Amino acid sequence: MTRMNLLVTDLDNTLVGDDPATLALNQHLQSKRSQFCLVYATEHSHASTCELIAQKQLLAPDYLITGIGSEIYKNGTLDLDWAEYLSQNWDKMALASLSQQFSQLKPQSSNKQNPWKLSFSLESVTETASTFHALQQKLAESGLAAQIILSSNGEVDILPKTSNKGNALSYLQKRLKTPAEATLVCGDSGHDISMFEQDVRGVIVANAQSELLEWYGECGGKNHYLASSACAWGILEGIEYFWGL
Repeated sequence: MTRMNLLVTDLDNTLVGDDPATLALNQHLQSKRSQFCLVYATEHSHASTCELIAQKQLLAPDYLITGIGSEIYKNGTLDLDWAEYLSQNWDKMALASLSQQFSQLKPQSSNKQNPWKLSFSLESVTETASTFHALQQKLAESGLAAQIILSSNGEVDILPKTSNKGNALSYLQKRLKTPAEATLVCGDSGHDISMFEQDVRGVIVANAQSELLEWYGECGGKNHYLASSACAWGILEGIEYFWGL
């Protein structure tokens, strides 16, 4: 019986970013589609992810992890068990009220929000660090169970403490009973670090951002592979390196 591999990849600048590379990977995976459970893990909302899949003609995934791990979908249906898990100790209204104390935070459009994610943009990039630290301090003082994720482009997301790509991946790994050696994650940014921290194999594409490369330098091990190629070419490298496929 053929082993079912779990392939989990970020989209922007990993699977997507070099069209010929994406096409080559799509063709390679399509030829072996029965051997893969395919998961896209992204910062995008569910709707935005579906648009990107259609636009770039990506393979239909078995699962989607969207909104930095705040939602999991299978065939367009929200995973309610994961939603219930994230809802524990999550007080979105109180957190929204707390965020209103910071005039620098401007709520992003409604399609960027979901019941387990508050998303903002910073008016001034020069105030990014100071606003982030002040928000962190206010959150700690409030006692609310949440985390703040700051992106390099000045976006700020407030999520449940248990919400990230890595925890969502681990949830699927356990649900599918997929062992570490049959799980391969691929990414390029700080949002992907939580996936590499799980009991998995990991491919860091050559165009990775500095925060992920720094993490690799400090924490990378034999289960992590730094590809010599960017975007989907790097994923192909990793599949060959770890699985010989």
